[in-house]
Amino acid sequence: MGSSRQEKFNGKRNILKIVFIYALITGLWIVMTDTVLAIFFKDAETITRIQTLKGLFFVLIMAWLLYVLIKINNFKRNQIEEMLRDSESRYRKIIKLSPEPITIHSDGILIYANDAALKVVGATRIEEVVGKPIFDFLHPDYHEMEIERSQTIIPTEERSECIEQKIIRLDGEIIDIETSCICIEKYMGKPVIQNVMRDITERKRTEEMFIKSEKLSVVGQLAAGVAHEIRNPLTSLKGFLQLLNSKNLGYENYFEIMQAEIERINFIVNEFMVVSNPQVVRSLEEKNLESIIRNIVMLLDAQANLINVQIITEYDRNIPIMKCDENQLKQVFINILKNALEAMDNGGIIRIQVKNIQRDQILIRFIDQGVGIPEEELPKLGEPFHSTKEKGTGLGLMVTNKIIEGHKGSMSIKSKVNQGTTIDIILPIE
Repeated sequence: MGSSRQEKFNGKRNILKIVFIYALITGLWIVMTDTVLAIFFKDAETITRIQTLKGLFFVLIMAWLLYVLIKINNFKRNQIEEMLRDSESRYRKIIKLSPEPITIHSDGILIYANDAALKVVGATRIEEVVGKPIFDFLHPDYHEMEIERSQTIIPTEERSECIEQKIIRLDGEIIDIETSCICIEKYMGKPVIQNVMRDITERKRTEEMFIKSEKLSVVGQLAAGVAHEIRNPLTSLKGFLQLLNSKNLGYENYFEIMQAEIERINFIVNEFMVVSNPQVVRSLEEKNLESIIRNIVMLLDAQANLINVQIITEYDRNIPIMKCDENQLKQVFINILKNALEAMDNGGIIRIQVKNIQRDQILIRFIDQGVGIPEEELPKLGEPFHSTKEKGTGLGLMVTNKIIEGHKGSMSIKSKVNQGTTIDIILPIE
């Protein structure tokens, strides 16, 4: 806006300059030539002829002079316009190639996005975003905040403070950004807001991982202490129980129940020890994955039948032998299947799929038809003492994660309420 006003002012000043020069030369020409004629000529007829010639000469001279002045003025104006075009072109190029994602919107409609902004939202062409409302990309939790910010920034034309928001990419992924905006000019009579973003998703993930690591460290220390204090008296109880059972006192049923409960306590203590020990995988041996899963299914099949759940296994051809800690993987699969069974009170099907996805990777997928997990709970899964079950501790999934990481694998969970949960485990073959 300032540049256009300055250009108009310069144009008016140049016109006034030409008019002033024309008037000055005209006045000087008339006064000086009339004075010379009065001094050197006395004949009226001669003076009239000379004045006619003088007028024609003056018109020619002034026409030539006006032509020169206008040409000079046009030349300067063209230079200025070219400089403005170059400046605007450079500005557009700087904005387009800026490493910072920049968008421009008017009345809530996107009218421009540079290359970095297209990359952030997952677009390949500017046509995929231009003309769309900004709220198509902004997470609903931040719509009201963005409306208030726009209403505040437009009258002042001052840059807003940097705030955190979430945006939705074209592929549906939600990412975290930092953003600030400023009202820069008018577009078709409406305010234009330039928005500068920064993708902070990785930074947020790193912060969350750091917090989670701190929690794990504290829980690990606590678990080690608790496990140590429980294991010593547990060993004594187990020994005396075996001694009493050998006396044939007639309480074998009670002794069996007590023995089972002690084994359950010992299992929980072992989980505590896994949590406290960062070296989860103790030994890697070549094992048949189909055989491991088959044994686990046989173990839990009776429990599944009681609640009308069918466990179906599907294997790709030529599943290779893989190096793993068999006992640890069994613990992982048992944890996942038990969680699935507990979520399927109304019966259904659990599918276990084993697939070759790459030459050196294998996928184990568990699909249940349970009650599902709310979307807001998914990021918290695996945190210590956070569980979606009423009496859960959260340690089972935490131990599962740790075992998978110890095998240099990865685990992902997808779930929808009342539709079921899918858990994918990817493990390296070697």
